[in-house]
Amino acid sequence: MKKEGGKRVMRKENFYKDIEKRAQAIYEQYQDLMKGVFKKNSNSLNHQLKFYLKDDGRLGGKAWCENDIDKIEINKGVINNFFDYFYDFAEKDSEKLLKKLRLDVEKAENGEIPYEFLIYSSSGEAKIIDNKTNELNLASLLTVFVSRFILTHELGHLLNGHCGYLNAESGKNMQYIPMFYKDTNGRNNIISPLDNRTLEMDADAFATTDNFRNLVILYNKFEEKVNSNINIKPIDLFYWWSFAIRSNFLIIQRLLSDEEYKDNKTHLPSVARWSLIIGSIQTNIESGIYKINYRNGDSKEKLLDAIIKGSIYAEKCYNEKFFTDYNWITETIENEGYKYSVTEIENNWKIISGKLSRFSRLPLYES
Repeated sequence: MKKEGGKRVMRKENFYKDIEKRAQAIYEQYQDLMKGVFKKNSNSLNHQLKFYLKDDGRLGGKAWCENDIDKIEINKGVINNFFDYFYDFAEKDSEKLLKKLRLDVEKAENGEIPYEFLIYSSSGEAKIIDNKTNELNLASLLTVFVSRFILTHELGHLLNGHCGYLNAESGKNMQYIPMFYKDTNGRNNIISPLDNRTLEMDADAFATTDNFRNLVILYNKFEEKVNSNINIKPIDLFYWWSFAIRSNFLIIQRLLSDEEYKDNKTHLPSVARWSLIIGSIQTNIESGIYKINYRNGDSKEKLLDAIIKGSIYAEKCYNEKFFTDYNWITETIENEGYKYSVTEIENNWKIISGKLSRFSRLPLYES
């Protein structure tokens, strides 16, 4: 087993601190939205967030609310596992580049291949690229993308009233929504599996809309907001976000073996969730709800193309690593179970959104 480097360990420690700060910052942004744009009543603004980072190496987490305290717990394993996966990917990507350049380079004793090269901007400005720094920074960016998606998914459960609704249905004040579980066996089920799947779809849509808004901000203010040591262009943000989130769902799909559409499942299969996320992104792009200051050569079509290609590359890398053959396009478009399940959830949303309305602190999606 390759020994974990000091930089990698240090970066993980930084992520532990970062995710807590990020959770509070995003939560406060929505508090400001409730107060300003949506003019919500003062009761909604009395809530506070308590974020917990659990010392557990597994993927997992949960969201719940207790009186006016919103709570999110994320396992350290979420950061550790995703960062390791992305760092290993970045290293292998560097090795592929060397092979393309047909350079016969021996690995160092620690198994790494350090190198530097010069790149030139369109204005002729030279920049030194150190592959080890670039690998670390790319892995960090991808980890931030996944951690933000997971955080905002859990926030969706809280701010869209899911946790408050479960508390009311159970008569208890601490009903939590876990990050994932396979089926309803062994759980004290407050609501039906279909209602659970519907709430999960809504939380995914919440996270997707939040993430897309954040990507647009990063794209519009790229030079100010994005680390200049990451060797990417502004449009690449959408590509790598898609790569990161698709990788997240691939890992979950393999972990839970959740390819089947069953009535007792509390989540749609991961591939179906990703397909719906792509649909949400496309809606956000087409609606023009966020102003995108397209750069020279960029367009709506190019942006969507970057997102599609990022997800396809994520599948290619994952399939090569684990000898699988995942393909979200064929797994959903050609699957009658997908079409039936999505229609079922969309119809159920019309019912359950009415029940959520008195608990939600933000406007709910209208079909």
